[in-house]
Amino acid sequence: MPDCRSDDAGYYRLYAINHHLQVINMKLPRISFSKSDWLALGLITLAVLVFYAPVWLLGKWMPSGGGDLVSFIWPTYTFAGRMLRSGQLPLWNPHLYSGAPFWADNQSGVLYPPNWLLFALPDFPYQAMEAMVIAHIWFTGVAMYACLRLAFSSSERSISSPAAALGAIAWMFSDVFVTHQGHYNLIAVAAWLPLVFFGVWRGLRDLDWRWALVGGAAFGIGTLAGHGQITYYTALMIGVIGLWWISVRVFTRLPSSQGFASQASKGKSLLRTVGLIMLIILIGLGLSAGGWLPALEMTGYTARAELVYEEASKFSLAPRGLIGLVAPWVYGRGPFRFKGDFDRVAVGYIGVTALVLAIYGTVQGLRVRRRRWVIFLTILWVVAFLAALGKYFPLHRLLYDIVPGFQSFRAPARLILPANMAWAMLAAWGLEAIPWERLKGSITANHVPGLPWLAGVMVAAELIGFGAQVEIQDSNPGAGYDTYAGAAAWLAEQPDEPFRVDTYFPPEAGWQQPDFAVLYGGSLYDIYGIFNPLTIATYQTYYLSLGWRGSAPYNFLGVQYVITDGEAPGDATFVPAHQTNEGLAIYENSQALPMALVVHKVVVVEEQSQAWELVHAADWDARAVAYIEGGSPLEGQTPKGKETLTYTRYEANRIDLKVSTDTPAYLVLSEVYYPGWKATIDGQAVPIYRANSAFRAIYIDQAGEHDVSLVFRPITVYAGLAISIVTALATIGMARRSRKRG
Repeated sequence: MPDCRSDDAGYYRLYAINHHLQVINMKLPRISFSKSDWLALGLITLAVLVFYAPVWLLGKWMPSGGGDLVSFIWPTYTFAGRMLRSGQLPLWNPHLYSGAPFWADNQSGVLYPPNWLLFALPDFPYQAMEAMVIAHIWFTGVAMYACLRLAFSSSERSISSPAAALGAIAWMFSDVFVTHQGHYNLIAVAAWLPLVFFGVWRGLRDLDWRWALVGGAAFGIGTLAGHGQITYYTALMIGVIGLWWISVRVFTRLPSSQGFASQASKGKSLLRTVGLIMLIILIGLGLSAGGWLPALEMTGYTARAELVYEEASKFSLAPRGLIGLVAPWVYGRGPFRFKGDFDRVAVGYIGVTALVLAIYGTVQGLRVRRRRWVIFLTILWVVAFLAALGKYFPLHRLLYDIVPGFQSFRAPARLILPANMAWAMLAAWGLEAIPWERLKGSITANHVPGLPWLAGVMVAAELIGFGAQVEIQDSNPGAGYDTYAGAAAWLAEQPDEPFRVDTYFPPEAGWQQPDFAVLYGGSLYDIYGIFNPLTIATYQTYYLSLGWRGSAPYNFLGVQYVITDGEAPGDATFVPAHQTNEGLAIYENSQALPMALVVHKVVVVEEQSQAWELVHAADWDARAVAYIEGGSPLEGQTPKGKETLTYTRYEANRIDLKVSTDTPAYLVLSEVYYPGWKATIDGQAVPIYRANSAFRAIYIDQAGEHDVSLVFRPITVYAGLAISIVTALATIGMARRSRKRG
């Protein structure tokens, strides 16, 4: 067993003085697998198989209640796959929210490489989503094992296989992963944390760009999985590690006998540290630019641009819930077993055995071994843990006030994730720090080698025992979509002119799936869907103020049919149209307007709020008048002849219409206004104006028959893709260079 008492400070002095000029020529240590490594990976794999045996062996389903995995992620990925297989980029989603950016919603995960396996499958089943969750749990366990084996190692020391396996198991079954199995994109981003930590730590510690390359690439790939909050926390962790190593290089005293040479060495090390931090950031941001650049643009159009503190501090880690760190059964963990009187959040449970080892490892590292990385991990978990308390501790409010970006996220309890990572690492070190050789006097020497492995098995047994059933249920959570099969088939048979639908169900209808329109696709277009915090704010405001079914703002959306469980959705203007075999009733809205109108009277307003007030006036008639920001007003000339307006194409990224009018007019569409849409009339580019507070309008300034086209070409998507491709090629080139030199 390696000597666990070597001194980090001495190691750094030796390294800084003797090797700073040769660091760029260092060879990466050869990574080879021993029998103990294969045994550890086997233990990690076996633990995952046992944990998810109810799913793959017993036919159970996950997560409990379905969560976002079935209600949001599955239909979202289905749409992405359908578009990509048809040869189109999934830039715009016409099926929900009266149209919404799709690619720019970072939750879509279009560029995340593991998701491409799903997108290649035609109509992939829900079980494929379950498999992706399980695969990422296994992956993050393996990543943590590699991190523990290599991140803190040097020629004198490394964390042993059984200790690293214990840390990996504690991490992959920690509270965030267990209680967020319905949040696949959250799990996917979090799964890359160990590799990010490993690459950044080793790169900055050893001043080696090749390790930094690993950290930057892991950060970039993980970002593409699409969970802004966890990505933001990952970026903060990179920054904290960077500040740590800058401070180490600044404050570490070198022997005075080295004189000027030692100071020059120190200065070069500091400059190289800053340079590597920049390299990590550039690689991470460059690889993920195709995702975050359009997402950044979209954020400014959503309600998530900045949250007031009362909203940002929701789902804080309640102090009375901390009993869950040692006794998770007290308040329960699953969505249907939780019995606390506070927000249900992850409290950070990693198992009592692992927690005790983490405490022991911290004490041993701080008081006895004086290990610098133990000090760092201790600072990391203390800060993360206190910030996770949110409104219950002032640190979170301080970070909210002074750290850019904190204002965009709620659920501070998720900050327990980096604390769990630090605890898992410290638990591994705690097992490593146990003086096994001293136990030979009381334990048979032949038994000593097996005791560390036994500790890992104990941690696995505890976490599986208290976690395997948390997000498991007997019934298929995706079965609710089957209820819409008859309705979707009937609606597909209706005339080709596009129309929208609305759903009207009581809250207790647990089978309902608001995103059914995007899962079925075709000609299904809904005015809403599942609640999405990234819905365009102007449309969200418009939708929430519709008033009643049948109001003027409601009819303007082109809601031709309402799907219900049988109850009439409104007054006599809603006429029964069809009854499905699944028990659903479809009502036709006789007052619904077409999704595109030719309007001859236009009032120009200065801002969106004015238009919102005017369209909610009791006498508003969307056929007669439109309220537009910019453009030219129209007095409302009465057309002399018959006007025509027909759709020739209605697709996700393109709308084509033929319009005939004998006077100047505005073409007003109940399509959500968003930058990136380009319009032409008879091939000539024309501007698109915001109309009726949240929608689009185009000015037709000449009488006659015209071909009107609207195409979605967001520059941020194409610019981001170009940056990602260039960065990927550069990263591959650097990696190949490293391999040749190694």
